[in-house]
Amino acid sequence: MMRKTLSTCTLLIAAAAVLAGCATAAPPIGSASASSPSIAASATPNPISTPTTAATPPALPDLDASDLERIAQTRIFFGHRSVGSDIVELGVPAVYERFGVAPPDVSSGSPLGAGSAGDQWLAQTDDPRVKIDDFEEWIRERSVATASDIAFMKLGYVDILAETDLQAVFDHYRAVLDGLETDFPAMMFLHATVSPTRWDPWNNAAIERFNTLMRTTYADSGSLYDLAAVLSTCPDGTIDAHETDDGLAYVQLCADYSRDGGHLSQLGSEVAATELLRLLAAVTGDAAAG
Repeated sequence: MMRKTLSTCTLLIAAAAVLAGCATAAPPIGSASASSPSIAASATPNPISTPTTAATPPALPDLDASDLERIAQTRIFFGHRSVGSDIVELGVPAVYERFGVAPPDVSSGSPLGAGSAGDQWLAQTDDPRVKIDDFEEWIRERSVATASDIAFMKLGYVDILAETDLQAVFDHYRAVLDGLETDFPAMMFLHATVSPTRWDPWNNAAIERFNTLMRTTYADSGSLYDLAAVLSTCPDGTIDAHETDDGLAYVQLCADYSRDGGHLSQLGSEVAATELLRLLAAVTGDAAAG
């Protein structure tokens, strides 16, 4: 049974650290460029030093082969759309290969047992609450609760737009996850920030505000996968941070991590997967120690 108390850890790391060998038992990912030309935002961004964000927890531990072996035996359910698929299909296998460890088997829907991860595309409409409700349905009604030790979902950049009622979406997400945590205390639920794009500054500013709500609520719990932070921290350690013309802070997806301005390149997929696996190493190690 997974223990609900987690060690304090961070999800905001410099991608430079990932590329410089933060994985101690294997060679670093190495430098690379995006697989397609970078796509500029639809309006010229105004560079700033950093965006306005919420709390940043302390750093996660480095990975080693034993962490990956333990994660591979943990039953994990991940609900997402296309960026999540980049992480699962491109990033995770590449990280396991660098360590010489066999990756977990990935099945559609619920995990199929120890050594299996459940990978599910969630329902998509103009209302992001539908995606949240679909995740809840998978937990409550489609056997995920009895088949998983850890479950989490991520909203995508198509869900959080300049016109989105951010507070309403966040309040719905929090109410659903609070209910799941109450009703399924044996499971561990993680939380993920929304990855930005290289397209629309005002949509990215909305994503940044939504992610601030996520960080304020979940960063200190040790259960937050801060995907936006790691994907906006470029290989040289700088944060791709900007402001809109009306002064709203936001970050962009680093060009090296993108193949089309929104989806992830191979390098971006590996950087995102490394951070996810660090979080999973921390929470599964905590549970094993307990």
